[in-house]
Amino acid sequence: MGHNKKGYSRQKHRLAVINILLSPAILALFILLGIPTYIKDLASLASPNNYVNLLAFSALMGALYYIVTLPLGYYSDFVVEHRYALSNQTLAAWIKKEAKKGLVSFVISVPLILSLYAFLRYYPMYWWLLMATLCFSVSIVVSKFAPILIVPLFYKYSPIKNKALKDRLVKLASRVGFRTEGVYEINISKDTKKANAAVLGLGRQKRIVLCDTLLENFSEDEIMSVMGHELGHHKLRHTLKLILFGGASTLLIFFLANTAFIRLHGIVGYRLWYDFDSIVLIYAIISAVNILVLPAHNAFSRRLEASADEFTLKITNDRQSFIQTMKKLADQNLADPEPGRFYEMMLYSHPPISRRVAFAEDFNREK
Repeated sequence: MGHNKKGYSRQKHRLAVINILLSPAILALFILLGIPTYIKDLASLASPNNYVNLLAFSALMGALYYIVTLPLGYYSDFVVEHRYALSNQTLAAWIKKEAKKGLVSFVISVPLILSLYAFLRYYPMYWWLLMATLCFSVSIVVSKFAPILIVPLFYKYSPIKNKALKDRLVKLASRVGFRTEGVYEINISKDTKKANAAVLGLGRQKRIVLCDTLLENFSEDEIMSVMGHELGHHKLRHTLKLILFGGASTLLIFFLANTAFIRLHGIVGYRLWYDFDSIVLIYAIISAVNILVLPAHNAFSRRLEASADEFTLKITNDRQSFIQTMKKLADQNLADPEPGRFYEMMLYSHPPISRRVAFAEDFNREK
């Protein structure tokens, strides 16, 4: 199992880093080859209306980008997952899920692309500020409504069947002042053997969600430990802190993107700021700047996750269940308990399992 963990993690880590670096590299290659300009000319035949043409341009560019990145996505999400016996997906199911993801992504991105074009055209000095504000607002709306609008497109919710466990979870939630819309289980076992749980949504849409893979393989005490962690995020206002941090980082990303855009726009030979191909340049710059911001975002997230671990250890007063849960999650998900520092910095939003276990083992030891 340890050998499997290392082999799986090593492959997934490398593929994830390649994927991060690939996005700006592919977009830069498109620009150097003049592909956005060619597709812009092609899309301009669609209609006399610029916004309709922009949608056609976005669909064509998005399709081309997806085709180029498809081999890596297929290998990482399908081949490797099956190689290590973590996936239950058929190829047909994987294709169907990818199609749904593409459709959802396009629907969410349409208003963003149309707005970016309009901001560049009518407010060229402030497009970055307006766009940062819009992206921040959209992220909040998506977080709020994803549990009821997006998640059901992929997985089926059902009320949790174990009434005793549900009562324990509701009681724990009420202890920390968490009002839930309901306690649900979700059928991720149709896709994967990995286990997880979450508190999804914002405001009245908040719901406790347990994966069927977690319910099947973990004891009630272990599930309480997982949920204590998730409720810790709520009690310690981590969602608000992440939203504010995300807002600040989005503002920084767009400010830096604007600075680079001003310098690069003329260099690559684009004529108008609001041309369709300029939008591809902005996407390329933002994906590159994102890489620079990612370590800070992950470090901030790891701090919040560590404090949520501390919270669940306090509220459940069950150190042993927490430790056992961490070890079982590592085994079931083939997580590397001790990843290298570089991978932790670039890829890990949670502290490595070994550090979480060590923290729990030392927690309140003197008492």
